[in-house]
Amino acid sequence: MDLFERIRTSEEPVSKLARQMHGYFTYPKLDGPLGPRMKFRGREVLNWNISDYLGFASNEEIRLSDEESVHKYGLSYPVGNRMMSGHTSLHEKLESLLAEFTGKQDAFVLNFGYQGFLSVIDTLCSRNDVIVYDAEVHASLVDGIRLHMGKHFVFQHNDMDNLEKQLVKALASANETLGGVLVVTHGVFGTGGEYAKLDKIVKLKKKYDFRLLVNDADGFGIEGDSGEGTGEHFGVNKDIDIYMGSFSKAFAAIGGFVAGPEVIMNYLRYHTRSQIHSKALPAIYVDAVIKRLDFLQKHPKLIKDLHKKADHFRKRLRKNDFNTGNSNACIIPIYLPCSIYEALNLVIDLRENYNIFCPILVYPFARKDELLLRFLPTVKHTKEDIDYTIDALIAVRVNLKAGKYATDKSDFFGEADLPKD
Repeated sequence: MDLFERIRTSEEPVSKLARQMHGYFTYPKLDGPLGPRMKFRGREVLNWNISDYLGFASNEEIRLSDEESVHKYGLSYPVGNRMMSGHTSLHEKLESLLAEFTGKQDAFVLNFGYQGFLSVIDTLCSRNDVIVYDAEVHASLVDGIRLHMGKHFVFQHNDMDNLEKQLVKALASANETLGGVLVVTHGVFGTGGEYAKLDKIVKLKKKYDFRLLVNDADGFGIEGDSGEGTGEHFGVNKDIDIYMGSFSKAFAAIGGFVAGPEVIMNYLRYHTRSQIHSKALPAIYVDAVIKRLDFLQKHPKLIKDLHKKADHFRKRLRKNDFNTGNSNACIIPIYLPCSIYEALNLVIDLRENYNIFCPILVYPFARKDELLLRFLPTVKHTKEDIDYTIDALIAVRVNLKAGKYATDKSDFFGEADLPKD
């Protein structure tokens, strides 16, 4: 089959409906200052899809600090990759602060989270090493595993019995190749909002010989009493061999980092291709993260406020019999028992009649048999925002059960099409 023809005839829902969904369900434009209330298609909406857990994007002190950084460094500094000409004292300072904050010997700042995460896995593992990973790890980790030229085994999501079975096979394979075993998981899973069972995985390290890598993009800065991450939440920070965090979630910035033993971080500095062959993270973002980290350490109450709001949201949903799965972190899903076309109509109702903006997640963001709405509470959301949203969700669920969103899929995007701007 011709390459382009295969793509044209793809059966994947997102690909089939891309043209009609574009601008409304996919690639929507949210305008105005970042925060819980923004403009969507000219109207103010209550925004539940903002990666800014701690409210830094609209924090006046942080914003003034960001402006000072722009005036001081501009957008270009430094120029070049860090190995050649883009290394600065700011990068070194941030790495030292991150290592101290996460309780590791050293840290290595990454230009971008996705790009960096996949490259770290590729760099750490040789063809003789074996990777064992959770079935629901982020796409960046999956892509890193795909680059790996050795064997890999997947364990069922958060299933410790299955992990142990895969470890037995992985260790047998590693013994044959004289390699090592790396277990890859998350701190918090970004779709379902559940914690990885880090405490139980760490216990397996006493029985099996492996290293543990944790992607804590949605845990860094907001999990644990001080925000050190999900390892702090479980009290197992010291048992995480490689810790990866993102600046794009709790800190509302760009970039990421990896932390661990000094010898390993130095190895990554000289061998991670995506970092040594690309421009360094601009100084304005490095400085921004330094300031945000300092602000968080001075205001740890932000973490408690965030979790209090997320817990209130989740408890009210469950009290009203919404299916939030195994969510126990600050990401709250609602699983929908309906077709994708009913779900799309439900989202239209939420946006057009209740001014509530939240995304619907389908494959590849969720499992192929799942549809869900995902809510990301922030410290800037109020109890009134949460209660209003719950009432709206109860109302649209009544419409769903009454069949008001049912439609012939062939007519879903007919003459009426989507609501007009």
